[in-house]
Order: sequence, then C-alpha cells, then structure tokens
Amino acid sequence: MRKKFNMASLAVCLVALALITSCRKMDDYKQYIKGGEISYTGKIDSVKILSGRNRVLVKGLFLADPKVTSLKIFWNNFKDSVTIPVTRKNTVDSLSYFVEKVEEGVQNFVLFTYDKDGNKSIPVYRTGKSYGDRYQSSLQNRGISAALTGSDGKTTINWLGMDRLTGVFATEVEYTNTGGKTVKVRTPIDSAVTRIADFKPSSNIRYRTLFLPDTVAIDTFSTDYDTRYVPQFIQQDVTSLYLKNAGAPINRAAYDGGRWGTLADWTSNAGAKNISNGRYGGYENRSGTGVISFEAGWGLPALNNGLIYQTINLPAGTYSFQLSDIDQNSGGSRFIVVAEGNTLPDVNNVGSAIASSEISSGRLDFTLTAPKTVSIGFAVTIDDSGQYIKIGSVRLYKQSYQ
Repeated sequence: MRKKFNMASLAVCLVALALITSCRKMDDYKQYIKGGEISYTGKIDSVKILSGRNRVLVKGLFLADPKVTSLKIFWNNFKDSVTIPVTRKNTVDSLSYFVEKVEEGVQNFVLFTYDKDGNKSIPVYRTGKSYGDRYQSSLQNRGISAALTGSDGKTTINWLGMDRLTGVFATEVEYTNTGGKTVKVRTPIDSAVTRIADFKPSSNIRYRTLFLPDTVAIDTFSTDYDTRYVPQFIQQDVTSLYLKNAGAPINRAAYDGGRWGTLADWTSNAGAKNISNGRYGGYENRSGTGVISFEAGWGLPALNNGLIYQTINLPAGTYSFQLSDIDQNSGGSRFIVVAEGNTLPDVNNVGSAIASSEISSGRLDFTLTAPKTVSIGFAVTIDDSGQYIKIGSVRLYKQSYQ
C-alpha cells in the first residue's frame, strides 16, 4: 500500500515539474518584445529599377497600409542610402524617385518602408544598373559612306551600319536650311539614308549618334558632334559647246527618200553603212523623226564593227555622255566609247579606250586629267537575225563638286 502511494506522489510531482518548465519556456519570448509585439509596416510593391546616367529611377506602389510615412533605399552594401517621405492619399499611391550619384555598374538595392513609430517592413530586394563614363567612352559616331547635294538640289546622306548591341537607336543631324535656319533631324538606326530637301548647298552638317544602353534606360547617351562638309554636285549641259547634231531630232546628210540615210556632223565608218551596198546607214527616219540607227536583219546584212562618232577637243574635267529615247533589243556587241585621238577603237578593242560602257546603261562617265582631243560615240557589231539599236538624242555634261 505504501509503495503505491509513493508511486502516485512521484507521478504528481513529475507532472507539476513539467507544467512549470513549459510555462517558463512560453514566457522566454517576452524578453525580445519588452516594448510590445513586433509591428511590420506594409512593404512597397511592384518595385522596378530603371537605369540611367549615374542614377536610377525607382518606381513602385504603396498599397493597403496607410501607416507608411517614409521609404528608405539602401545600396552599395548599405553604405549609401536615401530616405523619402511618404504621404498616403489614396488606396494605391505610386512612387517615382530618382536616386542620384549611383556608381556605374550593377547595384543591389534594398527597400524598407517605415511608420511614424519607426516600425519597418520586411525588405524588398531589387537589382539595377547605372551607366557612366565607361559606357560613354565606348560609344562611336555612326559613319557616313557618302554625303552629297545633287543637281536637283536634294541632299542625301548615306550611313554605314552599326552594332545594335551598343544600344544605338538613331543619328541626329544638324544643318542650315536654305532660309538660314538651323534644323535638326533624326534618322533611325534602321534607315540607311537621310534625305534633306532644304539643305543650304555647299555647307556643313553636324551629326551625332544616340544610344539607350538597355531596354529600361531613362537617359539618352550621345557621341560628340562630328562635322562634315557636304559638296554640291553640279552638272552643266555643255552639249552645244562641243557636239553637233545631238538631237532631237537627229539630222541627216544623205537620204534614200524613204527611211534610211547617213548622219550629218557624225563620222560613220564603212561598217556602220550596211544599207544599199554601203551607201546608207546610221540614220533612220522613224515615224517622221530622225534617230541614230544600227539595224541588221529583215533584209539588211549583218553590221560588223560599225563606228559612229564625233571628234572634239575637251578641257580637263569629269564628263557624262548620256543617251535618251533608246530603243533596242539584245544581242551582239554594243558600246558607248570615248577614246583619245581622231577615231574610235574597233569593237573588239574597246578596252584600249579612255572609257566604255554598254549602250543599255544609257551613259558613259569619264574623266580627263588634261585637255585632250577625243572621239566619242558608238562601236557596234550585230548580226542579221533582226537586231537593232535606236537612239533619239545625246547630251554631254560636265560634272563638278563645290
């Protein structure tokens, strides 16, 4: 009996001891909240960090907690910070704040909100990037392949390509217009050409290239301005000074009374005269209008090494001999030629000339470095399968840039 009593007493003592120990553990946390329970303010929501030049733009939302009175932003491993007063007015208030003097590079930002009693929110972590001198020094201006004001008064600037990974998005051109005013235009990086209708001829442009370093950048970077002179292309019609019987219409020296003849003021060799046993060739009355003509077939024999040209004296300069109203089919050898001296080379030797081009191109451009006597015209070989060339008129232009 006594043994049972002792065992019961022992059990009661053990239960009491366990209860006392448990209560003490439940009270241990109170040493950490002697001032009361921890009160967290509502954190800032939807935070974004937008990159800029030695700064970032912090954007976010203050949602349900009306007790928030300030926001503190830390960066640079908590060495730098800024405190922003907050006045709640609406159920949802927005934040848009520039953090200045942020060192260039990637930065980790930590954001806390506070109430008037200094209670803070749980932290919000975000990463952002600031750009500065290192990025700026890597930028290069977009290159120009050509810039010219044409004879029509319109100016064209042709741009080189660029690496899109640099953040380039446009080039800005500053110029003086024909009214004397300074004008700025932007050309997107996707465009290879800038066209200006009111550019003051023979003047300078200033240009720089614009960059946004990433897709969330708020600040535009630019290169320094470069300056370039834009010459005006002058094309002077000197046909009447040097050429005769240039058309339209083309005049004849001899005529068969119907369709064919020979050219006035042009030299035509025997190869160009394949009509009426070598009596006619080089001229055609086409629907009442005279044209320069090469034709073989339809009863006419092949035309072999036909040369038609004029010999003239030209001063040094750049020239363009241009054809109008060309009607031709294909086949054979058909050249526009300019050669030094009193005749043209044969068709199979046009490579020895000053310059040559296909008649189908409609023009021949050439440069003389000194005054010369030159022959200019056509060298043609076509067979009798029905091949022809008709030219309504020619013009000679002297070209220059100023």
